[in-house]
Amino acid sequence: MILDPVIEGNQNLVNADQRRSILEAMKRDSGGALKRRYPQATIAAAPTANAIQVRPVFVAPNALVPWNKLGARLELQTPQGQKYSVSDTFGISVLLRYRAEFVNYMYDQLATRLPR
Repeated sequence: MILDPVIEGNQNLVNADQRRSILEAMKRDSGGALKRRYPQATIAAAPTANAIQVRPVFVAPNALVPWNKLGARLELQTPQGQKYSVSDTFGISVLLRYRAEFVNYMYDQLATRLPR
């Protein structure tokens, strides 16, 4: 189950419409990345007893300058309560290269760090 995504850091870098669009992309694209990593998995719409809960997190920098990094994290919690996370940082140049597909790229990269 994909939980509501979270943006940490400076949320004022984008307006409310852009923020809503980013949050929607985080939920959709993190689920897509997990499905590509685990093709047999089912992404549940509601909590179930055996579901792993996943929260996508985006970490915004203080300012959009070339030397700052954007962060991404997937926080996972197993049905037994164990917590795991995978994270990475990405340069502004990666954002500019992937543009509308940046969130998709970001969570695909994180999914490759999860065990098979």
